[in-house]
Amino acid sequence: MKTNWTIIIFTLIILIAIFTNPSTEEHKEAVKSVVNKVVQESISEDASDMENLGILLGSSLVEKLVGNSVTRDNYVVFSITKFSWKGDEKNIGYGVFGNIFLSKKINEAFNQQLEK
Repeated sequence: MKTNWTIIIFTLIILIAIFTNPSTEEHKEAVKSVVNKVVQESISEDASDMENLGILLGSSLVEKLVGNSVTRDNYVVFSITKFSWKGDEKNIGYGVFGNIFLSKKINEAFNQQLEK
């Protein structure tokens, strides 16, 4: 009888994972929110209006880039966020139970690019 409950609970967990696996759009939105956060943090109060306008325009371009470059590999119970750039593809996060967890290296990479 104990084995039956174990099988039922395990099956329930698997079903919940399947139905809450994040979509491709959710993965893209998670990456966009990280990019927007980094861009917003880079706008300083001391910067001129033209510099801030340039950063905001760059932000909209980055959002289009993210929209075209971020994909998702679906493994039914979880998914992996991938970013493709110039033929190189990197895993940058994963999604499970309705949540998307992105690597902290994304923030570091964007901050390095903004500092250049």
